[in-house]
Amino acid sequence: MNLLTDSLKDEIRECYSRFLTSRAFNARYCQRLMIAEVARQLCETRNEAAETYPLALIEAGTGTGKTVAYVIAALPVARSRGKRLVISTATIALQEQLVFRDLPDIQSNSDMEFSWALAKGRRRYVCLSRLDALLQEGASGNQALRFFEDEFASPGEEDLVVYQEMISKLASGEWNGDRDSYTETVADPSWRKISTDRSQCTHRQCSYFRNCAFYRAREKLIDADVLVANHDLLLADVASGGGNVLPEPADCMLILDEAHHLTEKARSQFSAAVSLNMAMTHLETAMTLSQQLEVSLQAVDLLPQLPGFSQLEQLTDRCTDGGELLAELRLLLNQFYEKAIPSGRQSRFRFPCGKVSASLIEQGQSMARLYGSIIQLLELWHGELERAMPTADLAQRTALESWIPSLGGLIARLVQAQRLWDLFTQEERPDLPPRARWIDFSEDDLIVHCSPISVAETLADSLWGAFEGVIMTSATLSVGGDFSLIRDELGLPLQVRRVSLPSPFDYADQGQLRIPEMQSDPGKPAEHNQEIAILIPELLAEKQSGLVLFTSWRQMQFVISEMQEPFRSLIICQGELTKSDMLDKHRQHIDSGAPSYLFGLASFAEGVDLPGDYCCQVVIAKIPFTVPDDPVGATLYEWIDANGGNSFEQVMVPTAALRLTQAAGRLLRTEQDRGIVTILDSRLRSRRYGQQLIRALPPFTLVAPG
Repeated sequence: MNLLTDSLKDEIRECYSRFLTSRAFNARYCQRLMIAEVARQLCETRNEAAETYPLALIEAGTGTGKTVAYVIAALPVARSRGKRLVISTATIALQEQLVFRDLPDIQSNSDMEFSWALAKGRRRYVCLSRLDALLQEGASGNQALRFFEDEFASPGEEDLVVYQEMISKLASGEWNGDRDSYTETVADPSWRKISTDRSQCTHRQCSYFRNCAFYRAREKLIDADVLVANHDLLLADVASGGGNVLPEPADCMLILDEAHHLTEKARSQFSAAVSLNMAMTHLETAMTLSQQLEVSLQAVDLLPQLPGFSQLEQLTDRCTDGGELLAELRLLLNQFYEKAIPSGRQSRFRFPCGKVSASLIEQGQSMARLYGSIIQLLELWHGELERAMPTADLAQRTALESWIPSLGGLIARLVQAQRLWDLFTQEERPDLPPRARWIDFSEDDLIVHCSPISVAETLADSLWGAFEGVIMTSATLSVGGDFSLIRDELGLPLQVRRVSLPSPFDYADQGQLRIPEMQSDPGKPAEHNQEIAILIPELLAEKQSGLVLFTSWRQMQFVISEMQEPFRSLIICQGELTKSDMLDKHRQHIDSGAPSYLFGLASFAEGVDLPGDYCCQVVIAKIPFTVPDDPVGATLYEWIDANGGNSFEQVMVPTAALRLTQAAGRLLRTEQDRGIVTILDSRLRSRRYGQQLIRALPPFTLVAPG
């Protein structure tokens, strides 16, 4: 049953018509199709027996105008159902593009009345309590915050100057406390000292709550019709049960823009890692912090009100036991060092098929249980401190506001460690993909990792069945019209609606594809790198501008080292400047009439918009297959092959096809653009899968190799 009524259709048509008229645009066929698909699918009722779902995968290429399409279609539908619209995209930069450019443009030109708000995590906002404390105490710092050097180290003189400027701008109203709106770039270590997370925040009991930048921003979310989030925030919110920053999923419809990033974002969200050195440090910190906390609370006459602190000796005993268990675990894990494969400054051992020994499981489970008992004590104390806040006098409140964040930060770190050992030792279901498990060995430490290789079941539970309706869109979701890879990765129903919209571009007329006859095979990296280092200058010299995409840092650095002047001076290479500065410099060179060529890695294969003369050629150094030392990918391939599949054909080739299509998509950004894509990989001609990869690309005109 579909709930898309005639009146709702009319409302959407009128909004779209007003937008086109106001902007003096002609209707795009692909955009009209997308509007219809979004509206129809969000109005679909969930009926598993009939295999209908309020879900859709919509592939909308460059030039579709997908933001306009999904907002104009989805917002009236959401309102008609009494729901709010959440739009989630891949990065904060894309969030801000929506909030500060796209949504105001849609509202003003469509006459749609709606409000919107930007949803970001607590870490993106300054913590006034920390900022003020650091400025008052200067380089001496707050002794209660000295336990975590990554976060609470004393600021340097340069930091203090920046912090003073921040306070001034906050006081004058020039700044709202949002890191992304600050006029100067603030280094991550400097920002971390003056921001906080949920575990360390004292919330409404904080003396600075009324002026808190995070809570002021959060107030705007309460009544907004449209909430603009990013995938990391969305996944973190649903992982914690939902409704912490964003509304409850059942009260919302969801648009996932740049949906092709969701699998990797989810793997990252649901993975865990622990450094054994840091784990030992945190146990020692727990003992030291609790002892100093006891002294501090005694000094302000709070200890008699906090009965939980009578168990201090128990904490010391448990932390001592934890240290002994960690030492035993280190001995067990060090046995794998000889089998570890060197990689840069570290060596890596991956557990085949994610399977670990019974003895390691037993020790890991003991460690997880011990962490649980320590966390239980610390949470008891943390709760007592919070409950003491409302009746505390000034001296007591000052002490509590110093110690609660430190205790909360310690608990959060121990919870992360417990989570690692819980996941690492968890029994796997034989019918589901295992987790990838591996160890990174460095000179004096080792880091234990555990990551899901599949997030399908997790996303099916937390997203697809939780939100009232979900639209997933991106320029690249299918491999030549086949959506099975992303459908299976995301755990979507087999019959989920899948649509690949027609492109507004005439690819055959606007673009060419060239695959030169190569003498070398990428399987022999030294020979291949040498050959492409000779070819690339010749190819780029044909055009005033170009983008060259490499699959590894080593490959790019070798090619750069082979470039001779004056050609070398025309190259802007990733790593020399920030990405935005690289693009600005490149545009300036082209605008002045000078040639300019960008060299970059995978991050330049998407999200780079260089229309017209800014990019007349894209050169791809080789097929972007997944790197062989990726432990998550390697475990996935093992599992597929062990269960009778073919990981190369089922995953590696389709994934490479998607990446190749994204890279080639940098060429045409408008209907007036012209150019050529060159791929320097002989396997496109010599291997059976080569034709599959070529067919997945946009239908450029294939030209004879030069």
